[in-house]
Amino acid sequence: MLYSLDIPIPANTPKTDLLVSELQVCAGVIKRVWIRWRYGSANLCGCRIMRESRQIWPTNLTEWFISSPTDVVYDEHYELADVPFTLQVEAYNNDDTYPHSLWVAFSIMRPTLSDKLLWLVEELS
Repeated sequence: MLYSLDIPIPANTPKTDLLVSELQVCAGVIKRVWIRWRYGSANLCGCRIMRESRQIWPTNLTEWFISSPTDVVYDEHYELADVPFTLQVEAYNNDDTYPHSLWVAFSIMRPTLSDKLLWLVEELS
């Protein structure tokens, strides 16, 4: 399943007052992540992806995905096995004149019955 979110970020949105957008997703395994900055943000913006107040990506906690004309696309294996099934995208925009936007998407593979049975066997062992 593919979940995506288009996020407009107002001008003058600093890291101290982040824009937080939430995306409801399903249980499963995140297999691929896409981040696309809309044209013109010129390294003035950044985002990070969170779950339950914890930073998931970028993995190194002091970093951000910085706006760039190049898409960020990578394979992943992040399990979403328990509620809440939500992801948050935190973003900032240091441009004092123009708003900017980004698009994020996640490909999630739903668990199969065999995956659930395997998990149950592991739990009972």
